[in-house]
Amino acid sequence: MTLVQNQFYTYQSVLFLVLELLNEYERHKRPSPTIRQLASTLGHSEEIILESLEFGRIEPASLLQ
Repeated sequence: MTLVQNQFYTYQSVLFLVLELLNEYERHKRPSPTIRQLASTLGHSEEIILESLEFGRIEPASLLQ
């Protein structure tokens, strides 16, 4: 697996985790988490969270209320 392929799978899997967590917040009618909260909860750096959101074309600002 090349570095690019590995990075693709990392972003894809982190994005999936982020979306699952956001759905959980929404189901419980909680305010959207910050990037820092996402990173802490999921065990990834804020940079990886942001890059994964960019990979999935989700604007981080749209996550914040």
